Amino acid sequence: MLQSTRIVFQLKLLGGRHVRSLPRGAQSNRRRLTNKHRPVRRAGAARAAMLGLSVKRVAMAITGRLEKAGIVLLLTVMAASAVAAVLLLLACPASPRCSVAFGSALSVPKKLWGFGFSVAPDASASGECDIFDGEWVWDDSYPLYESRDCPFVDTAFRCSENGRPNTSYAKWRWQPSHCDLPRFDAKSMLERLRNKRVIFAGDSIGRNQWESLLCMLSTGVSNKSSIYETNGNPITKHKGFLIFKFTDYNCTVEYYRSPFLVPQGHAPAGTPMVLNSTIRVDVMDWMSEYNRGKWSDADLLIFNSGHWWLYGKTIGRGNYFQEGDEVKMDMTVSDAYIRSIQTLSDWLHREINTSKTQTVFRTYSPTHFSGGDWSTGGTCQLDNLPDMTPYKSLEQWADMLKPVNDVLGSNFRPKLAGLEILNVTRMTAQRRDGHPSLFISPSSSSQTLNKTTTETEVEDCSHWCLPGVPDTWNELLYALFMKRQMTLSEH
Repeated sequence: MLQSTRIVFQLKLLGGRHVRSLPRGAQSNRRRLTNKHRPVRRAGAARAAMLGLSVKRVAMAITGRLEKAGIVLLLTVMAASAVAAVLLLLACPASPRCSVAFGSALSVPKKLWGFGFSVAPDASASGECDIFDGEWVWDDSYPLYESRDCPFVDTAFRCSENGRPNTSYAKWRWQPSHCDLPRFDAKSMLERLRNKRVIFAGDSIGRNQWESLLCMLSTGVSNKSSIYETNGNPITKHKGFLIFKFTDYNCTVEYYRSPFLVPQGHAPAGTPMVLNSTIRVDVMDWMSEYNRGKWSDADLLIFNSGHWWLYGKTIGRGNYFQEGDEVKMDMTVSDAYIRSIQTLSDWLHREINTSKTQTVFRTYSPTHFSGGDWSTGGTCQLDNLPDMTPYKSLEQWADMLKPVNDVLGSNFRPKLAGLEILNVTRMTAQRRDGHPSLFISPSSSSQTLNKTTTETEVEDCSHWCLPGVPDTWNELLYALFMKRQMTLSEH
């Protein structure tokens, strides 16, 4: 850099004395110079050479001083940077927020994923960045919205409004290891959803994510009253479905409650008295064919399942499994879950037009109960920070993950055309700080905090505060959606 500066500086001082070619006409005129003109030219050249030598000496002296000054300045900047780094490390060695900020300050910006940019060369053998491999980093620009500004959040997810004293759970952003996620742009997504349908089908964690997306998209609409439920129903925990329309874009964002993705109904006549109901594992939920709300007509279709595929919510309650007209009294919960995922796969293959519909399956979202579960006093109220070390093994959730991986595939290798796997399990496992815990209503948190130590209150360590972790799932969904939209526009 200093050498380049010196060269440019010398050229300017010497009046641009550098070799250049002459036009042919100028060269012929030069050869026709007479002897009369030559002595004059030689004398002028001599004076110019003397002047040039003097100027060159001045230039060398000046550039020499500039180089010395530049070196001193460079050393000063390097020393100041080193001192600042040492002070930063000494000031907060145990703070995750500070250590994350320090790491981010030293990191080199990565390539933007899915928007026509390349990724880091060591991302994977195929050169594709795994956006689900990364870390949680503190970001003061988050959250993307506040629950008090979003009318579409269930009361049980409004943690800060329900009295949760810290809001740090909303300040963590997901950072992939080898690329950057695009910043969520509500208006850009809404424009691409114009005249289209988005459908979430699954359990209440799916509803959690659906409400998150409603809030995120609503930030791009100034008049919130132009967003409404088409049947006038309020957001609440109930059976059935909810359809919200964004009037300005003529698009709908819909949620269908289907905890198993396959139907649960009355047991056939003549079955043992122990049966309360059966779960038909060989057909899709009847709501998938509901009137004009057919799931196969969606433009963006998001599924999730897993939280209800437990012994305590199936066989333990007298809910057994059925194929055709036969009740499978010996079928295990694990086998039934695998069969239901196969049913989903068959339905997708048979019903979905992949040129129209983008289908996404979100993987299992871990719970974080300590010392019990929903009904046995499990807690998570003391968890206020994420686990900064990723889980090396997901074996404890193998029953929920293996059927999906075996039947539907992975995020790198989905087994169906047009299917994306939203692989959130590992990243979500680190976020034990993001659950509502005690703060599920404005009254329950204050009542619980005033109770004696012998009294207990049910804590929610399964769902998520909003804003919070589901927003990250939707940022990943946004990246997948926008990547597909750009691919379609190129063709």
